[in-house]
Amino acid sequence: MSRTRPALIAALVALATTLVFALPGAVRPAEATPSTAPRATPATSLKLLLSTVMPAIATADSEVTLTGQVINTGAETVPAPDVRLTGSFTPLAGRDAIAAWATGRPSAIETSLIDHFSTTGDLRPGGRANFILTVPAPGPEGAAFGALPMAISVAGTQLRTFVPMQRRMEYEPLRLAVLVPLTLDPDPALLGTYAAPRLAAWRTQLADTSRFQRLLDATEDLPVTWAIDPTLLNPPSAIPDVRPTEAEAGAAWDRITSAQREEARLRRTADTALRARLAGHSPLLLPYADADLAGLLNLPGQSGLIAPALAATRTIAKGLPGARTDILWPADNRVGTDRVRALLTAAGQPGIRAVLGPESALPDKNTDQAPHPGPNGSAVLTYDDRLGNLLLTLPADGSRAGSPGGASGDGTGALTAQRMLADTLGLLGEFPGTPRRILLAAPRTLDASSASLRPTLTALLTAPWIQPGTLDELIDAAGTGSGIPEQAPEASAPADVPRDPSLARDGLTPARVEVIQRGMDALAGLAEVRTDGTDNWAYWSQVHEQMLSSRWRADRAALRPAIEAIKAAGNQARDGVSVVPGRINFFADSGQLQVTVKNDLDVAVENVTVRLDSLVPSFRLTGSPAPVTIGPHSRTTVRVPATALAAATVPIRVSLYTPTGQHFGNDDTVQVRAYPTGSWFYWVIGAVAILLLLAGRWRTRRRRRTSTEGSISA
Repeated sequence: MSRTRPALIAALVALATTLVFALPGAVRPAEATPSTAPRATPATSLKLLLSTVMPAIATADSEVTLTGQVINTGAETVPAPDVRLTGSFTPLAGRDAIAAWATGRPSAIETSLIDHFSTTGDLRPGGRANFILTVPAPGPEGAAFGALPMAISVAGTQLRTFVPMQRRMEYEPLRLAVLVPLTLDPDPALLGTYAAPRLAAWRTQLADTSRFQRLLDATEDLPVTWAIDPTLLNPPSAIPDVRPTEAEAGAAWDRITSAQREEARLRRTADTALRARLAGHSPLLLPYADADLAGLLNLPGQSGLIAPALAATRTIAKGLPGARTDILWPADNRVGTDRVRALLTAAGQPGIRAVLGPESALPDKNTDQAPHPGPNGSAVLTYDDRLGNLLLTLPADGSRAGSPGGASGDGTGALTAQRMLADTLGLLGEFPGTPRRILLAAPRTLDASSASLRPTLTALLTAPWIQPGTLDELIDAAGTGSGIPEQAPEASAPADVPRDPSLARDGLTPARVEVIQRGMDALAGLAEVRTDGTDNWAYWSQVHEQMLSSRWRADRAALRPAIEAIKAAGNQARDGVSVVPGRINFFADSGQLQVTVKNDLDVAVENVTVRLDSLVPSFRLTGSPAPVTIGPHSRTTVRVPATALAAATVPIRVSLYTPTGQHFGNDDTVQVRAYPTGSWFYWVIGAVAILLLLAGRWRTRRRRRTSTEGSISA
């Protein structure tokens, strides 16, 4: 076996070398004398990319080959550059030293020239030249394991990396469990009305090239646990693909837009495909929509929404054998007994076995083990965010030039893979003789290509000092772990690694919650009387559930359109059905008071109860109107028996209620001018009649007198 392995490695290196030089822009091998002076080349116009490290881990008798490219990013042609490899065969001591080297900070490490490669031909703007460099076998003498610092440089541009090395297995392997979240992106179009933009957003989320699909493809065959937003497993099921033949069901189907029907088909297809891939993975289902547990816990009156989100998840999990719903993963950077206790209380059930949190929130200088005992018999599992956040440096689209979120110089993910291997060696070196259990939780915002993520995790999980672990093992071992602080301190961001955007401020703020709650209250009341109330309330309930998601932490602005939409819908619900204002004359002791109610909505409302309350005792309402139905953009008149006891202008409050007594809309006040017709009214009428009679007689006498006087004069 010992003879076969070096031969196999040599064959692989030879094959890689052949492939490299077969590529366009192929370059010649490095000369045998690495002391050759490099040619002068403009430093600012060149960029280095690392493509492969074969093998990823050096042993005592195996050399390591590094391949990559030099890219001319300038506007002028440069002479053929020389690529140099410098480094040290003394391993770096500890994770801090590894981080310092990786980030290019000044170092006291003594390095020497190990290899160099001379390219041929000038490099035009945008041109690429391949290089191949070799690290000799470390030999049998020296440290048992460690990360060897290496630097690739060309004309002043430097790219630092590592060659992980193991001479002897003088350690207890790390037991590493890996958790990968499969969640949706913060796209506000997902919460829009059932129209083309929303359908396009869902197509983007579920496409073969989507972030979700790339993470799924990259980890399907690896020993990892998926943490899944149940939204992906809960497609609309009440919308049939074809029109029902039954008349009422067919009419309902006709009211559904084609975009909504297509979205239902799309999500059902994606759901079926995802369920087929879950076998053997024992996925963790997050609270529905990946509810922001930490955010809801921090907001007054909102922690009550956590239990319903968990209940929805448990319902979905019933159809998924092996799926678990007993682990909470709040999307913030706090770990403390007080926080865990509050989460368990809000969850409203004793079945929660563990709560996750970042290891960087703990006060220990060295990396602690993942399992810790929590309150009420629970476990607290702290994930190594310093290690997991390194995944954020992987290229997202596999492009050679990197992509948003990818590390500069990481063409294929090889640079990140070597950094993570080196970091685990630094972790191992803290307590090499102690069995340790570690949890790696990929950030919720991880956006990596399958071509970069799969080999990175594969290299990590197959390293000699790593043994794949499970969440069950971590939970079972929590009883022997160290405790966590009583208070939940704010964790400091891990040094020298990207910060997870999902740890940004809460997507929901008290002001935003107030707007959302007012809108939902208004919509809930109106839903009981709208003829399409069931569908309307179902839509807004789904929007509300998705607004509680952790995904908005990474992009708080993306939630604003949904908040404005729910605010506008709430205003419409309050103002859509109302009383026509004005003054009403009431000329009677008793009679029917008439009030007009209008409906400005696009749909009819039915069984609306109109309640009138007199605000003064001299005007009494002696009955209640029957419930009314009002068509869209129509109005109706409501009649109520009333009695006026005195003449006055009386304010009458008009309120609208559903059949179950739920108040909705805005209260209005109409002014009633009451003129009761009591006995005094008849005396007034009699007096007026007498006056009119007397006036008539007076006018008659006056005419006669005038006529007589005229005759005498004549």
